[in-house]
Amino acid sequence: MLHKTSGIVLHTIKYSETSLIVKIISPDFGLKSYMVNGVRSKKSKFKANIFQPLALVDMVVSNSDKAGLQRISEINISYSYTDIPYNIIKSSIAFFLNEVLYKAVKEQHSDENLFEYIKNSLQLLDLKQDNCSNFHIFFMIQLSRYLGFFPQGKYSSDTSLFDLLEGRFISSLPNHQLYLTGQYSILLNDFITAGADTIHQMKIDKNQRKQLLEYLIKFYQLHIASFGEIKSLEILEQVIA
Repeated sequence: MLHKTSGIVLHTIKYSETSLIVKIISPDFGLKSYMVNGVRSKKSKFKANIFQPLALVDMVVSNSDKAGLQRISEINISYSYTDIPYNIIKSSIAFFLNEVLYKAVKEQHSDENLFEYIKNSLQLLDLKQDNCSNFHIFFMIQLSRYLGFFPQGKYSSDTSLFDLLEGRFISSLPNHQLYLTGQYSILLNDFITAGADTIHQMKIDKNQRKQLLEYLIKFYQLHIASFGEIKSLEILEQVIA
């Protein structure tokens, strides 16, 4: 049976000389793997650029609980990025976010709220006129809400530590080393309470941003099995001052 839905391309793998296996997240079916035959042949009805990472698409797909690989009958770009492909900071952030999403989002059932958050965030990044240097940190913190481990509690003089393992602000030292103290607990709390329209105003220098991001990646590694290392981190840190 065929279904109309929206999608966000997360990853592609070459399957043969002309075919691809494409991982796409949709509001109706969650993250699924689709076989696209002949996409790299001259006679293909699909253009290869449709399957670029983080492409926002409309599609007609098959969906069977029995089949491991689904099929795409029709697919078209639903939103064309106007700035991300041409802005080195935005494109580096998008490259980083794509790797985070690919490693964080598992094949699962539909989650419309997660899909809408990702889609709206990508469009916001594309259209954003303010400094984007803090966008990826804000995105990761908010994404954790939809993945089930959003930080609990808030920073105060009594709860001045953030336990990465437990995912909450705490009042006393835990019996492990996986926690944030001082300025980084404050910065994390500031990002939690900030809005997407105010994060460019946050006072954070390059070294603080780098360290906080590394803490966030550790937070993800602790709460998502096989999350692993983020290879695009080094490129991102070189681009963002």
